[in-house]
Amino acid sequence: MKDGWGGKMKRFLTVLFLMIMIPYVTTLAWTGRLGDGDITGLSVEEGPRVIVAQNQREVSLSVEEFLVHVLAGQIPAEYGKETIKAQAVLARTYIYRELDGADSIYEEALDMDALSRAQMEKLWGSRDFAKNYEKLTEAIEETRGLFLTYEGDPIEPFFCRAGSGSTRSGGEEYPYLKEAKSPGDLKADGFLSLAVFLPRTMADKINSIPGAVSVEASSLPEEIQIVERDGAGYVKKVQIGQKTYSGEEVQYALGLSSSCYSFEEADGKIRVTCKGIGHGYGFSQAGANALEADGYDFKELLNYYFQNVEIANY
Repeated sequence: MKDGWGGKMKRFLTVLFLMIMIPYVTTLAWTGRLGDGDITGLSVEEGPRVIVAQNQREVSLSVEEFLVHVLAGQIPAEYGKETIKAQAVLARTYIYRELDGADSIYEEALDMDALSRAQMEKLWGSRDFAKNYEKLTEAIEETRGLFLTYEGDPIEPFFCRAGSGSTRSGGEEYPYLKEAKSPGDLKADGFLSLAVFLPRTMADKINSIPGAVSVEASSLPEEIQIVERDGAGYVKKVQIGQKTYSGEEVQYALGLSSSCYSFEEADGKIRVTCKGIGHGYGFSQAGANALEADGYDFKELLNYYFQNVEIANY
């Protein structure tokens, strides 16, 4: 699923999916398109289809069939079922948004990684494959056809592995994205990360940003100044030398897990402390999983992280 979708957020969304997958699937070497003969697409159920190229032929899957391959790569199977159901609604929302009323769409037109059965088994292990597969298919079936809308249209269903302890407002461009307290984020594996750079290494990485104004290693970290943060603590603007960058530009250049970061000097090196996993917008999977333990169901989870949305049925 995209890291946002459309307009200036299109690039952000492309990174969205990358950032979402960093803690879970990007560590695996085999994400990508379905193939290699382990899908059948024999369902005759009505509704829109996803066309998958496989072994020099095309296989037609219903959206519901396709979703299990997507969910396997989007969210840890050990998370609670209500959290997975909420994620299923978001994944379905994205597909319906991209379909835009069409009867079918090709898999390559979707900014989603889909795992084959073999890849799922490698991810979960043979012992847990059947249990996890059944859990995901049940989550899909129990939310069949459901998707999120704002003013009647499918939303751009942002999600991340974990916020900074709070998710981020989408402002006027994405009015359904609200700043929500998300203390469960802190329980996510990898929530707090630390990166250490030699000044020369950091200078090289910053200077590689398109449009960068060259900065000397000898001026770092003294000439790093965070200019603006949003309400959730994510860096919006950071000045390095004579150039001001967006928080995400520096995040990607340094390979950080989010744009909620801070810099400090440590024994002649530059230490970067980072909170959260992903862009921090929309549905926090780790935060939702913690809320589920407090009794939230999937509808309550979606309404906790989004505002002024409705759950529609296809």
